[in-house]
Amino acid sequence: MAKDFLNVIERALMMGISDKINDPAQGGTAAGDDVYVYGQFPETEELKFPAVIVQQVASGIEEKFVGDTVMFGDDTTSSSGELYGVGFMIHLITDRETTITVNSIPYKQRRLMNWLMLNIANALNDINWDTYKEEDLEIIERHVLSWNDIGHMGQLQWYGASCRMSITFLNKR
Repeated sequence: MAKDFLNVIERALMMGISDKINDPAQGGTAAGDDVYVYGQFPETEELKFPAVIVQQVASGIEEKFVGDTVMFGDDTTSSSGELYGVGFMIHLITDRETTITVNSIPYKQRRLMNWLMLNIANALNDINWDTYKEEDLEIIERHVLSWNDIGHMGQLQWYGASCRMSITFLNKR
């Protein structure tokens, strides 16, 4: 039976984003300012801003190997497996009132969205999978594809954007 790679990857994305974006030593927010990272869309009464929602939107076999045998890293044991892909949407939402301080500079509204988009893309590309892996996870490639639907919802005074990301990993069974 395959290991729980999809949940390991999802948790690593959430923790990697939160650790990088909320750490002043890594260029993140000031102490006391938090960016909230969720693994699913929270209930409205539980939503805190700015919010980052990591949503798995696709998964499946990317490439089946001829002969169906694979080896992980320095493991010399052959097992059946394939390259497996998983797709995510990373959603950002903030409201008119939220202010985050970075290097003593206040960011809010559209400026905050721009800062979040750039720094979350950096966090996604910089994740050290060894820090977060709980299994024999071997990431083959990852792509932060683009930010889409960047905009403002006037009725609620919310600002938002969504990013697509794909990850391919070695699925050993």
